[in-house]
This record gives sequence, C-alpha cells and structure tokens, in this order.
Amino acid sequence: MIYTIKNEYLSLSVTSSGGCMTSLVYLPLNEERLWQGDGFWKSRDVVIFPVLGHAGEFTALGKSYTPKSHGIARYAEFNLADKSEDGITLSLSSSNETLLSYPYPFDFSITYKLEGKSVIITYFVRAKQGKIPFYVGGHPGMKAPGGEAVIEFENPENPLIYPVGEDRAYPMRNLTRFVADKKFFAECKTFQLGSLSGGEIYAYTRDGYKYTYKSDCPVFAFWSNEAGGEYICVEPWWGINDYPAAPREITLKPFINFADDKGSSFTYSLTIGKI
Repeated sequence: MIYTIKNEYLSLSVTSSGGCMTSLVYLPLNEERLWQGDGFWKSRDVVIFPVLGHAGEFTALGKSYTPKSHGIARYAEFNLADKSEDGITLSLSSSNETLLSYPYPFDFSITYKLEGKSVIITYFVRAKQGKIPFYVGGHPGMKAPGGEAVIEFENPENPLIYPVGEDRAYPMRNLTRFVADKKFFAECKTFQLGSLSGGEIYAYTRDGYKYTYKSDCPVFAFWSNEAGGEYICVEPWWGINDYPAAPREITLKPFINFADDKGSSFTYSLTIGKI
C-alpha cells in the first residue's frame, strides 16, 4: 500500500512493500525529484537492514547464512504503525521467515517526518531478546540529469576512502568537492567515505536543484549506474560493504551496530532546494 504525507513544500509517498520512498515532489514547482526507476536501476529507494550491499555469506550464532542484497527489509511487507498529515511510521517485526536468513528476533521501524523542505528519516531497531548485531542505512535515488551531480562538503574533509573489493582504506586530505558523473562511477563503482566531520553534504544537479544530506553516520556512499540512469544516490550507512578479508562472523564486522531491548535510533535528513 502507498501512503502519502504532505506539507507546504513537499509531498512524500512511501510504500508498505519494503518501507521505502516511492515519490518526493517539490511542491513549489510541482516537480518529482525521486528517481522513478528504469532498466538501469529499477528501484527508487532502498531501506537497508540488517546487512548491507551484496554481502557475502556470514555466520551468526554458530550457523552460516547467505543474505539477499541489502538484507531483509527491502523485500518485506511493513505495517502502518502511525500516520499524521506530515509524518508516518512503518514497522516490521521478525518472523519465522526472517529468522531463516537472520537468526535474531527484532522490531524495526522507519519514521518519515516532513519539516519545511526536509525529510527526516529515522530507523529504530530493538532486540526482542538479548543483543542483536546489524547494519542499517538509506539508499535514496534523486533525479539528476545525466546521472551527474557536483558534490560539495560543508567542511573541508579528511576522510578514509574504502574502495569496493579492497582490504584497506586510503586517507584523503582536504576534500571539498568532486564531480560524481558516469565516468567517475565507471572507475570507482561505489565511492565509500568514512571518518567525515558530520557536516552537511550538498549535491548540485544540472537542472538547478540542491540536495542537502545531514547525518552522523560513519560512512556515506555515492553511487549511480555507470551505464545510464538520470539519478544520483548519496547514501547514509551505519555499515559498509563486505571486502575480501572482512570477518564472516557478523558480530565482528567493521561498523557493526548492536541493539538491546531498549532499542537504538539512526537518523538522516534530506533537504530539497532550488538554486
């Protein structure tokens, strides 16, 4: 089922199938700004939980599991937990089916809240028993003509770059901007940056839009299909892609999170503006 919330500036639709965004309209110009999918990338947005990326086989509680891409949430049916004019919460709980690929009982929810020109997205993870390990994150695909955006940082950054498929990270100094275009993604595939300052990240598109991302997540990833697609993904991750030397045991993976019966929250914001 599709649910829609609105305020003066934005109209946001989300689906119970996967709990993700399906439409984000900038109302002052009545323009759809969320990618609507095609052969280069059929998705619009992905809710990542409890594993991230095309993860390899992992072990948990003494058994081996082979996960689907980005985990369980994107393939699950969520329930409507709460809704107002400008906010909505969708929820998902573990089941006999989820326990076949992730052996931890959990409660998971996503809250979308509109504040001015911003969407505030909050993931909440709670263990039903004991303490559970997991990754979580977002994957919004925003419209960008040519599949290109100029990425700028509020603060000069000295990040660690984690090349996909490599076992080590590389430091970079004084990063203030880069051009995220098809040539860039043909070279780096997914561009993973860690150890950022927590300042805002800006994506400027050819058609004069500015997307602003804000989060305290440990990793931001940048991605678009190198072969085509008029979109750019700036992704807040509480986790990272697997790499050849990564431990198989899920509790030992880098950037792994844990939640107990009190739960843990993870938040990012996405703001849309016209330059």
